[in-house]
Amino acid sequence: MTDAAASTATAVDRTKAVETIASALAEVLGHDLPDLTEDSRLFDQVGLDSSGVFELLMALEEAFSIELDTDNLEMSHFESVRTLADFLLGEMGA
Repeated sequence: MTDAAASTATAVDRTKAVETIASALAEVLGHDLPDLTEDSRLFDQVGLDSSGVFELLMALEEAFSIELDTDNLEMSHFESVRTLADFLLGEMGA
């Protein structure tokens, strides 16, 4: 795979990850999030709370067909959509 093709594949993977996070967040919170961006802060702006984190993780595990190692999770992974996408992509080896 060329560097350009690899870069495009990574961008597609990232776009898919962000879309999946947005969908899972909407499901957990019970409403659409039309203004969500990668920079949206999950707790401060989006309204995620500590009980929602568990539901979000379960939804993401199901959506990505993965099992996350909670020993690797840190609160910093939930700072924004971007940090959560970075964590998930790293866990999936993307």
